Amino acid sequence: MFWLLAGAIIHAAPPPQTRGDAFESAPCTTFKISGDAFECGYVRVPEQHAQPNGKQIKLAVAILPRTLSARANEPQNAFVVAQGGPGGSTLDTFANFFKLGYYPAVTDLNKERDIVLYDQRGTLYAQPNLMCPEELELTFNTIEQDLAAEEALQRGEAAALACRERLAREGINLAAYNSVENALDVEDLRRALGYAKLDFYGVSYGTLLALHAMRATPQTFRSVILDAVVPAQMNPNALAPQSMHRAFEQLFMACAQDTECQRAFPNLKQVLYETVEALDKQPARVNLTDGDTGKSYNAVLDGDTYLNLLFQFIYNSELIPALPKMIYAARDGNFDLLRVYWPLVAFDRTFASGMYYSVMCAEDADFTVSDLALQGVDTHIATPQKRDTAAFLQLCQKWNVPQLGAAADAPVTSDIPTLVLSGEFDPITPPPFGQAAAATIQPSYAFVFPAYGHGALTSGNCPNQMIAEFVRDPSRAPNAQCIKDVARVPFITPATHLFSSGLGEIQSAMLRAKIEPFIVPLLLILTLLTVFLIGPLVWLVRHLQKRPAEANRFARLAPWFAALAGMFGAAFFVALFILVLSVALSNDNTIGLVLGAPRAFALVFVVPLLFGLSALALFVAVTIAWLRGTWQIPVRVYYTLLALAALGLTAWFAMNGVLTVF
Repeated sequence: MFWLLAGAIIHAAPPPQTRGDAFESAPCTTFKISGDAFECGYVRVPEQHAQPNGKQIKLAVAILPRTLSARANEPQNAFVVAQGGPGGSTLDTFANFFKLGYYPAVTDLNKERDIVLYDQRGTLYAQPNLMCPEELELTFNTIEQDLAAEEALQRGEAAALACRERLAREGINLAAYNSVENALDVEDLRRALGYAKLDFYGVSYGTLLALHAMRATPQTFRSVILDAVVPAQMNPNALAPQSMHRAFEQLFMACAQDTECQRAFPNLKQVLYETVEALDKQPARVNLTDGDTGKSYNAVLDGDTYLNLLFQFIYNSELIPALPKMIYAARDGNFDLLRVYWPLVAFDRTFASGMYYSVMCAEDADFTVSDLALQGVDTHIATPQKRDTAAFLQLCQKWNVPQLGAAADAPVTSDIPTLVLSGEFDPITPPPFGQAAAATIQPSYAFVFPAYGHGALTSGNCPNQMIAEFVRDPSRAPNAQCIKDVARVPFITPATHLFSSGLGEIQSAMLRAKIEPFIVPLLLILTLLTVFLIGPLVWLVRHLQKRPAEANRFARLAPWFAALAGMFGAAFFVALFILVLSVALSNDNTIGLVLGAPRAFALVFVVPLLFGLSALALFVAVTIAWLRGTWQIPVRVYYTLLALAALGLTAWFAMNGVLTVF
């Protein structure tokens, strides 16, 4: 008994961390986080740190407590996560993934330290936030209109300025929403939450925030991880055309060097830019559904929009393997995969545009269109980039926030141990950005992941292993041998997948845990499975009444055909669910499931064909039963219902491409 009690004491949950006065607790449901895994609340910070007793604002925090107790007198450190943008929500992006243990590095580190997610000043769950619903409303009003680029930019500027005017009326000082003030919040966050030091992870703009904080309050940090780096001394806006061009060229080259990709999708660059030109001449229409409201829009897709969407998709390491297939499908007028991911960009309700404009206009609008890096950039990219940059700089003049000046653009020099991660395909923060930041930080360890886009933590297990190892011992470089295992893009081609847009929609619904598409087929299967109850009862009644067996042998097989159909139908959905679940849980790329099925699972799709044969046999048996008067009429009616259910499910399979996967 003593040992049981001792074990219970040793493994009991660690006591909660002592919080400071600037922390106030709040229900996690406030941030749309369910369950009790997190401790949630707000941290109060000065709107302007030069006036510490002035107006206060609130940062939203969600804390995943450590799972193991600390040793006596051990300093309590925390692993803090900051999202990019500027304007992205850390809580919305990461909370549920972290709670479910989706990223191994976080699960590993959570044993010894709290994991802290926080929404930076001005973002979604902060108070106040700098959201711009005016821009979303503009999207709803114009997404079905074929607007000239100039008119679209003018309307966009008007919506942004309407947002600015509203924020100003609400008493928000936009001059306080910049990287300098944002960086000073990090030390206040540490003190309010009661930690000795922070192991700080920043992605995208979160890296620039980290760099500014390393310069302002170096005592805050034990270690820093910069993932998809924005160095203080480089302007990503001025370099955007070159970065975008580089990423597309990387895609073309990688496909050309892959035997199966080259065979399936030759001349990828030519196909892409010919499609861009064709869509500029004659825009396509793509049916998009707003996931929040369920409302559908017949969206206009012109060449510039198409290219910008592909640019956004290259950010996502999971989408990169599917891009050659997507480009070829678009050439043929098929926008199925685009239709799945475009709404995530078009109808996003989590990005604080006002924060984006305030930060970028204060720090990275100090250049002209003539300063754009356009040398060697393809004209399909250079032309819209010049136009859009001019519009951005014009908006910044009207957004009217103070410039941070040259001091903010100086390289950050530091002796805080720093891990620097970059993706070879990253279209906005390419590897040279990471190398530039690392050059003035010692010790720093810079690594490039050949097959990744923007953000290594969310791209695979290898960077997760490296992050966890580095945080445990920041004094040395983590083992990077696993990078060799992700050295090439696993392109999705006919050699790896059975393509079927209908099947892709089914599996996509499973990935999103949507039950609605499966209500009808599951009801039809349940109807067929009633034969396991009704069939024996019919046989028992006939046996007790001592009726002779039916003369027609084929009709007598109807119950068996119905039973087979029910089993095959149920087996298919169980096997499909296992397929989707196994891919999702193994952290494999799920994008292939949206396109069709991996060839390794081809046998699963033999089952619907067997179902179809059983359904056909059942229908023939029931037809014969009616023609020859087999069974009593109620029995005939019952098996007719079963035959109709089987035919209905066969039709559902056919409409969703399940019967034609091969």
